[in-house]
Amino acid sequence: MKAIVKPRPMPGLEFAEVSIPEPGQGEVLVKVRAAALCGTDIHIEEWSLWAQNANLKMPLIIGHECSGEVVALGTGVLGIEIGDHVASETHIPCGHCLQCQIGEQHICANLKIFGVHTDGCFAEYAVIPAICARKIPKNIPFQVGAVLEPLGTAFRTAAECNVYGKPVVVLGCGPIGLFAVGAAAMMGASKVIGIDISDFRLSGAKAMGATHVLDSSSDDVVKAVLDLTDGYGADSIIEASGHVGAIKTAFRYLRKGGRFGMIGLPTKPIELELGSDIVFKEAKVFGIHGRKMFETWRGMEEALASGKLNIAPVLTHEIPLESYAEGIKLAKSGQANKVILVP
Repeated sequence: MKAIVKPRPMPGLEFAEVSIPEPGQGEVLVKVRAAALCGTDIHIEEWSLWAQNANLKMPLIIGHECSGEVVALGTGVLGIEIGDHVASETHIPCGHCLQCQIGEQHICANLKIFGVHTDGCFAEYAVIPAICARKIPKNIPFQVGAVLEPLGTAFRTAAECNVYGKPVVVLGCGPIGLFAVGAAAMMGASKVIGIDISDFRLSGAKAMGATHVLDSSSDDVVKAVLDLTDGYGADSIIEASGHVGAIKTAFRYLRKGGRFGMIGLPTKPIELELGSDIVFKEAKVFGIHGRKMFETWRGMEEALASGKLNIAPVLTHEIPLESYAEGIKLAKSGQANKVILVP
């Protein structure tokens, strides 16, 4: 089969021919119908400092966001049948640590990541642990199934921010930020305010249901958010930018008692005024590391299948797997949201 491989610890990827894998115990073989590029894949391609410290074993087939059709079962697999449509849950839990025992498999103490610590899905076929092969309704297109993993991160953050009937700010309107805009709008936020510096991304935020958009390179975002919220500030902030300065500024327009859900990963430490930013505000600040297994999945699948959540504006490009270099270039250009690779 054809696959995108990280051959060695240096920048670059290869489009190679490799053997079709066989599923082992507790695994399924999936014919990949659609896969999506993620920032993690670009880190691996560039061989960034993050990638250098991610404990990759090469050669490695990369890619972790995908959907497809089950074509073979390993031994001991229950609840999945040949012909089922599945999407990949990235987190591979150990099943026996404290977190796994109390229903927090997504932050397993011994967590492995599909497509990072195991061969992934940028290929014609992929082996996926059965626990990570989430069956999806067949009325959900494969292209949509391929992005359920990042969508789930945004969907869960909006849910935990309790956005119904309240103004929410989405900081950073890349793909996950755009998913958060759509999720917050669907969940009944009174205002959804998208903030970015890219006209392309702000246009995407409007398409996903933002009631207001702000360009932080030219707008006074603190004043604008306070004006839009009667001077109180946003009840919730969904942080999807990872930008240190934007995060520090955001606490100035977070309402007292507000929630701050953090998805983005800053590249350097942040200094906060804990007293005024968090303690005196009684701000509730929390991190989101992916989806809950599988509470989050059920919620977003129902939202998609019902038609109440439409993520089509985020899926801007679809290209053949062998054109992955073009896809990476598009993703880096800032003129694409989700790039779908089709084997």
